[in-house]
Amino acid sequence: MVLHQANLRIIEPVARKLGAVNAVVARDVVDSGNTSAASIPLALSKLVERREIPPGAPTLLFGFGGNLSYAGQVIACP
Repeated sequence: MVLHQANLRIIEPVARKLGAVNAVVARDVVDSGNTSAASIPLALSKLVERREIPPGAPTLLFGFGGNLSYAGQVIACP
């Protein structure tokens, strides 16, 4: 699960609410900070580099922004 890396106070409750107890959840906000729309691919690339997500695994990408805008998709991990 790779959410927009705005802050951990959002990421962790969203993961719990979705029932992603055993899922790999990107927590790159500490290293990269809130890099706006780039935070999702940056966090995903680090998970792939560290081999925390196997190739082909279903991966939720989810972004959110101002005015309650949001978008998400599930991809096969590269």
